[in-house]
Amino acid sequence: MHLFDTHLHLSPEDDAAAVLSAARAVGVGEFLLAGTALSDGLAVSALAGSEPGVYAAVGVHPHAAASFAAGDLPQFRTLLSRPGVVAVGEIGLDYHYDFSPREVQRQVLALFLELAAELHRPVVIHCREAFADCHALVQRHLPGGAPFVVHSFTGTPEECRLWQELGAYISVNGMVTFTKADNIRAFLPLVQPERLLLETDSPYLAPVPYRGRTNCPAYLPAVAQRVAQELGLELSALAELTTANARRFFALA
Repeated sequence: MHLFDTHLHLSPEDDAAAVLSAARAVGVGEFLLAGTALSDGLAVSALAGSEPGVYAAVGVHPHAAASFAAGDLPQFRTLLSRPGVVAVGEIGLDYHYDFSPREVQRQVLALFLELAAELHRPVVIHCREAFADCHALVQRHLPGGAPFVVHSFTGTPEECRLWQELGAYISVNGMVTFTKADNIRAFLPLVQPERLLLETDSPYLAPVPYRGRTNCPAYLPAVAQRVAQELGLELSALAELTTANARRFFALA
């Protein structure tokens, strides 16, 4: 079995080598480290250039949008030229916490969508309680057919359908194992097989049976097992499918 964790975060305190080694020992062989600001964009891009099977996305998370300075954009452009930096992200809108003013979130999202379109890079989207605005901005600022994924998707079946009409990939994480997450299990069969991705979003959202612990990419097999069960697939078949999807999405295959 070979799995691809398409979205995880590492902090400066993490022993990255140990985290990745533990994941590889259980069949997780490839990783996308998601940046959320310029500071950790520098960190994840450096790690992606030094570890096999490790890739990075760089961008500004909506929580950090208020602290983004337009003068930083050339540095993001430089990071996107580094080996192993394969996507723009994590970018998007978060109307749940509103840590940044909504208009600022929208402006920063539009700016990075345009950068991704210019550089022909796939995009990692964060969308929480902001479907209408996020969908509209992606539709307006990304060319048709440009690759993007809505990560940690928790929307409705109708939102899943509308995202896929724009060509979105849909990424599922440990929430699919949560007892009360019937909404995720409801849309899951509607995801086109060739557009399904798996992630941990670690250190958050540890799946059952690890709930209450700090999440890590070594827990991805628990996510994969539940998704395979829900879709009536063998685990090996789901691993092959989602890894191929991830490699195609990040232009690695």
